[in-house]
Amino acid sequence: MEKPNVVVIGYGFAGRCFHAYLVGLADGLNLYGIATSRAEARTEIERDLGVKTFDNFDAALADPAVDLVVLATPNDLHAPHAIQAMQAGKHVVTDKPMCLSLAEADQMIAASQQHDRLLSVFQNRRWDGDFLTMKKLIADGHLGHPFMFELFWGQYGKPRGWRSEAAHGGGKFYDLGAHMVDQALQLVDSPLEQVYASFHSGAVLDLDVEAHALAVYRFANGVEARIETSSLAHRAKPHWNVLGTEGALVKEGLDPQEKAMIAGDIDSATEAPEDYARLYRPEEETVVEPIPGRWRSYYENIADALTGRAELAVTAQSVRQTLVAIEAARLSAAERRVVTPSEIA
Repeated sequence: MEKPNVVVIGYGFAGRCFHAYLVGLADGLNLYGIATSRAEARTEIERDLGVKTFDNFDAALADPAVDLVVLATPNDLHAPHAIQAMQAGKHVVTDKPMCLSLAEADQMIAASQQHDRLLSVFQNRRWDGDFLTMKKLIADGHLGHPFMFELFWGQYGKPRGWRSEAAHGGGKFYDLGAHMVDQALQLVDSPLEQVYASFHSGAVLDLDVEAHALAVYRFANGVEARIETSSLAHRAKPHWNVLGTEGALVKEGLDPQEKAMIAGDIDSATEAPEDYARLYRPEEETVVEPIPGRWRSYYENIADALTGRAELAVTAQSVRQTLVAIEAARLSAAERRVVTPSEIA
């Protein structure tokens, strides 16, 4: 099979800075085109990238040369667009979150199976440097048995554009929580048993989505993961705070790849020394040299999966479990009670 032709649907921040950029770097993929309704953006794309442009989604699907569509669209469009694309014979990558409900996820998975099309979700933060470092520290036994994961992501201020609108699936818990919940589920090798969540009203920022969210996940092996997102944080907490039976780990700051990518050179990403993880063990503090992150790996794997050279790294079924956890948290917050995943799944 020749290099699959890829069209990115949407040319906002995600489409421009993440998907078109990373697809363009993947040796096994051909950035064939971009779809956007904005005429000025199409002119810019044709001038700067030299690829084909489409003024709407249907036009991209109608092109028989298109093999894979990447959905860099508002969250509420992921499910209907993914299903339509697979019905048209296209493979699909959708930005995270996969969709807005477990019912939509199951419809997407069913369409993928029915039409024998690849379906994946852009969980690029499985290749964050801090996440890869955490996995290695755990595997090497430096924390003993981790029993408490705390992950935080937030700042003060209203989310931009549609991300502040509930109708489009806005809110930081959908947007950023989709990454942190996914990471927690990757790290804890045990069934999820209980979920309790509390969402703070967005009224203070004139939002119709939550302004602050805390979701507590308890697993069958006793491990607890606390996922917190905020638009009300005048001062951020550490991104990671992990307790284990033999040590603890604190990590400030986010993976540096996004800033480097926006600047046009993701390979120049370097972790600031003040953001290095600190490992605390009895009478000992160690600064941990980070494992470099590599978001490039996501689309390289997509290329290899499409051409039969590798198994798909981020399957829709694995991300379905993230949707279960997110939906359980939203139900818990709405009804102010502990929820079990079986109520969702």
